[in-house]
Amino acid sequence: MNLLKRITYKETFDAVAKQHQSVRVVLLDDENLVAVLYVGKVKFYTLPGGGIEEGETPEQAAIRETLEETGCESEILHTLGIIEENSKTCDWNGINTCFIMKAKGIKGVQSLTEIELDEQTEVRWYGLHEALKIITNQKISARSEREEGIGEIIQERDITLLNQTIEALISLH
Repeated sequence: MNLLKRITYKETFDAVAKQHQSVRVVLLDDENLVAVLYVGKVKFYTLPGGGIEEGETPEQAAIRETLEETGCESEILHTLGIIEENSKTCDWNGINTCFIMKAKGIKGVQSLTEIELDEQTEVRWYGLHEALKIITNQKISARSEREEGIGEIIQERDITLLNQTIEALISLH
């Protein structure tokens, strides 16, 4: 699969660190608005996604995570590739399989974890370029150096994913 970007704040990408397999999604609705998660507790915007469960394919995880985090049934339009990530404050490598997806049917109710509920996570819908601007210009207000490092990686990952989506949609049409 195509490596879209390697985001690292260490001198080297640690090949022996624990690998955390995840999916990341740009979900478009019928009006081509993008689902963006707003984490109210820390005033942070991010794209949907999460860990791949045991026995699950990345495609299955993308569909499940999209339903849980946005309340939307969906289908995969395009597989963008992989974004690898690690930070100076974590002892793992994130391997994110990234997808462009299309919402199907009505927008339902999120099925959030206790942590996501506590963080006041809600889904908001924006145009692609507006979502890119919001995520690019947001200030990371972290409570610790670890959170700040993770926030920087998430922001860079989401910017990369939105830019790749814009390029892909142009070439697909």
